[in-house]
Amino acid sequence: MIDFKVTNNELRELTVNQLGVLTDAEFESAQATAKGLRTGLLRVLIDRGLPQEFLLEQLAQSWGVKYVDLKVNEIQAPALQLVEERFARAHNLLPFRVQGGQLEVAMSDPRNQLVVEELRRKTRLGIVPCLTPVPSILRGLLLYKGDLRAMLQRAAGEGALVADSTGRTDQSGAQASELLQRILEYAAVSQASDIHIEPYESETLVRYRLDGVLREVAALSPEVLPSLVSRIKVLSKMRIDERRMPQDGRFETDFAGLKFDLRVSSLPTHWGEKIVIRVLSKETLSFDLEHLGLMPSDYEIVLRNILRPHGMILVTGPTGCGKSTSLYALLTRLGSERRHVVNISTVEDPPESLLPRVSQVTMNSMAGLTFPVALRALLRQDPDVIMVGEIRDRETADIAVRAAMVGRLLFSTLHTNDATGAVLRLIDIGVEPYLVASTLAMVMGQRLVRRICPNCKASVPVSAEGIAAIRSRPDFEATIRLLQAQNVLGKGEDPLAGVRLFRGRGCPQCQGSGFRGRLGIFEVFEISQGIRQMMMERREAGAIRAAAIAAGMKTLFQDGLAKALLGETSLEEVARVAL
Repeated sequence: MIDFKVTNNELRELTVNQLGVLTDAEFESAQATAKGLRTGLLRVLIDRGLPQEFLLEQLAQSWGVKYVDLKVNEIQAPALQLVEERFARAHNLLPFRVQGGQLEVAMSDPRNQLVVEELRRKTRLGIVPCLTPVPSILRGLLLYKGDLRAMLQRAAGEGALVADSTGRTDQSGAQASELLQRILEYAAVSQASDIHIEPYESETLVRYRLDGVLREVAALSPEVLPSLVSRIKVLSKMRIDERRMPQDGRFETDFAGLKFDLRVSSLPTHWGEKIVIRVLSKETLSFDLEHLGLMPSDYEIVLRNILRPHGMILVTGPTGCGKSTSLYALLTRLGSERRHVVNISTVEDPPESLLPRVSQVTMNSMAGLTFPVALRALLRQDPDVIMVGEIRDRETADIAVRAAMVGRLLFSTLHTNDATGAVLRLIDIGVEPYLVASTLAMVMGQRLVRRICPNCKASVPVSAEGIAAIRSRPDFEATIRLLQAQNVLGKGEDPLAGVRLFRGRGCPQCQGSGFRGRLGIFEVFEISQGIRQMMMERREAGAIRAAAIAAGMKTLFQDGLAKALLGETSLEEVARVAL
């Protein structure tokens, strides 16, 4: 959602004359497209591959204001109280920090001096306007309701009282609707990826997955569960009378312009039905390859391979490790590099985000639209680039491999423990080794680790146990040489002597956890001629992995350790996901 008041001449001056990221011809083409679609030129430029955050940062700098992609944990309650909600919503702004007689305000139009002067008059403070994306402002505006966590817990308690004292379906149903609203609002504000409603003997837990970790937020009385589950099932178009079998459904919700797609899964357990809701924002997001967290050497390998004319590129890892985000970033960058003169199509189950200038097909097995059926159809659509959400079976794998053989570039994901394991997995599925060897170009294995909160980051010495754990690894010497080559470690007699790591002390912005946000750790496996020969010979996975490491591939642990030493994450986080 882009809603910034900026003229076409300002954008021309910025993108063509100052930054040089567009030619006059490219700018004129974008301007004509914006006029034809009756949409903003800024939106068209971002859709054509200019990274949103980079463009907005440069725009803010040219205006003489700060750019802030506001996170909810950065919003101070005292700042909110200084400006009434009606005024904030009317002008698309959000006061978020007050200090030293200055009030920082997130605004979609920070150059509106009339609004700035009105804020100064209302608050009697100096106003620091900041350019902020509209979705960040809308998410923060939900905090005007109050402490959503406290409201959720209060709604949970009131729901228990209604169910216990009356048992009347109309009242308990209304209470369940109110409780579900609070549950969803908290997910929207906290940017949770999943909501878990888990029944047990004496309580029903409501937990949210935040930065990849489940956090308990509320406990409901078991009596509340049936009416809450029924309300979710009604919205999701699931059978409310079926409690013995798992079901899947979906519904949409809108919080004053902030729209979400909610994918619901129910599972019968001993104490009742467990509900898990995947929370997907319906914004058209901008995915930037530079922000995935790739080290420079890996970034060069990835960029080189996504610009190939044909072949197969895979992203591997467990569920929830950010594979879809990486694929979207790869496709976005590919479209940008090729000036959007390629036909990019995807088959997904379902699309997690909407991509500009990409044809996205939603798999529908009930209607017979499976991955193989959709892939065959796409091959008749004159594609240059195809993305398959996941290779699950031999039929999908065969079609994908053959598409990569006949001049298409194909992207997909696999569930494997590491990058090199993708080779054996494809062969196990049933793909002939010679086909794997002739089509596979690159595999990117990844995990997500929590990022240390920058507000409370502190340097700490490495514990003796941590040093011993690093030294005891069989690849210790190779890891040290690699980190020294990347200038992460010094080249003294004992490179680990005096090494310090970082830890978050805990603060309101990270809710005391010491972490805020996540970043990827990667191993990028580029297929060499020697590796292709090993595939043809059906060599075991261990031999292929050893050859890839000998050729210079960084392992997940090595990449994670480098990022821990650089202060981006902790050694414990790396050990949690990469050992």
